[in-house]
Amino acid sequence: MEKNITEAEWKIMHVLWELSPLSLKEIIEELKKEKAWSNTTVRTLIVRLMEKGFIDADKTTSTFKYYPLVQKEECQIKEAKNLINTVFEGSMGMLVTAFAKRGKLTEKEQEELRKLIDKIEEE
Repeated sequence: MEKNITEAEWKIMHVLWELSPLSLKEIIEELKKEKAWSNTTVRTLIVRLMEKGFIDADKTTSTFKYYPLVQKEECQIKEAKNLINTVFEGSMGMLVTAFAKRGKLTEKEQEELRKLIDKIEEE
């Protein structure tokens, strides 16, 4: 079974990709900048991410420091493939059409879309 990252888990992953290694307390503090998170919720999500193999912890000190085991781009590509397969019936063309129909894509969005298509086609 493929392991996916939930919306809440993505928030933790973004913090860790940006600032790792971090303690539980540091992760909570970073997340609270956006909205209030309970300590229990964050702890549960960290345990899930560890069980799924997305993060690990340096346990050599009294305060565990968490860090990602996977690259951000790797997770983004996997999630994009899931979106294409699930929502767009596996069709890259349908995805591009959906983006194009919503209005003119910015230059940056066009470049990101090109990179995404190239990466997916490579794999």
